Amino acid sequence: MTMSLERRGSARIDKIFRVLIASEEFGEQWFIARNISESGMLVEMADPLPLRTKVIVRFQVPEDDAAICAIARIQNHYFLQFDEGGELRGLTGIGLRFLRFVPEVGAPVPSDRLH
Repeated sequence: MTMSLERRGSARIDKIFRVLIASEEFGEQWFIARNISESGMLVEMADPLPLRTKVIVRFQVPEDDAAICAIARIQNHYFLQFDEGGELRGLTGIGLRFLRFVPEVGAPVPSDRLH
């Protein structure tokens, strides 16, 4: 029997939520995020952005009409296959690594913060 060691340095929260991903090259669009930790998260994306692209991630808080912003870099591309009700399904996405969080909660992030 082979045992694998957990490589993750922090706990994950397996919660599904919407995030706004923005980049200078590709504009901004809403996506579904899941499996978040303090260092990164998985984002479902049918047409993944290129590796190493820097993006702004906005987490909306609907009750407060506020947002938490982070600068992140695309670290990985994923294609996941899973069984759903006896049918084989697929999901493509990206792995984001958080570089830093932007202190202006709810404020538009200036484009110079991408660099």
